[in-house]
Order: sequence, then structure tokens, then C-alpha cells
Amino acid sequence: MIILYLLLLQTSQNLSINRQAESPAAKYYLYVGEEGDLQLKVSIWGEIGSPGLYSITEDVDMATLISLAGGPTKNANLSNIKIMRSFPKPEVINVNMRNYFKTGDRVKIPFLKPGDMVKVDGTPWYKVQEVAKFITEATITIGVYYQLYNLLRNK
Repeated sequence: MIILYLLLLQTSQNLSINRQAESPAAKYYLYVGEEGDLQLKVSIWGEIGSPGLYSITEDVDMATLISLAGGPTKNANLSNIKIMRSFPKPEVINVNMRNYFKTGDRVKIPFLKPGDMVKVDGTPWYKVQEVAKFITEATITIGVYYQLYNLLRNK
């Protein structure tokens, strides 16, 4: 058991040294957990039950992270989820989770890497609703100010 732990620790340190050449922040995103397993830090934003920074093991894919983060909200656009990856070169990976729900094929769901940021946007209809909500609230505010202005002017 001790030998296994030392091997994991050595492997983790080697990975950290190699990743530090790629990014000074890599050490923050990759570490050995309390139980000796390799942990990655990834973040998830947007239309998710509990967005934030998560520590996961290296065998966690995006579908599992979404589940750990409370699942998608009713406004989530699951057909265009983005993974922003910084290492080794900056790239954006688009993932269509709707295809997974239709086929059950997990092959196209990528595994996460240290420092990945997952962004789940709202549906186009949700965006229309947000604009309509803003216009409604602005109209009500303007109406109240107009009524107060007329009330004070007529005194």
C-alpha cells in the first residue's frame, strides 16, 4: 500500500512538473487527493443547478460533472455545451448532449482535463424570455416614475 501511494505521488509530481511547463497555474488544477487518487479542478458555469469549482478524479466525463453540479436547469441548452480548455493550447470544444440522450453513446462525451471550464448556456427561447422580462420591468419602472411625476406636478 505504501509503495502504491509513493508511486502515485511520484507520478503526480511528474505530471505537475510537466504541466508547469505548460502553465504556471497547472499545479493548482492537478493534485493528489486525501485518498491518494489524482484530483483535477474544473469549473462549470451557466444553466446548472450548482455552478462552481469542482474537484474530480481523472476518469470523470462532462456528463458526470453536470450531474455532480445538480444537473441542468429547465432553461439549459444541452445541444451546445462548451468546454474551454487552456492546456496545452487554448481551444473550445462543443458538445451536443442531446445526441447522447437520443443514442446513449458516451463515446462523444469528452473526459475533462485540469483547468477545464464547462459553460452551459440557456436556450434561445430562454434568452427571448430574459429580454422580454427586462423590457417589462423597465416599462413598469418608467410608468411608476411617470405617475409620480404627474402626481407631484398637479399639486
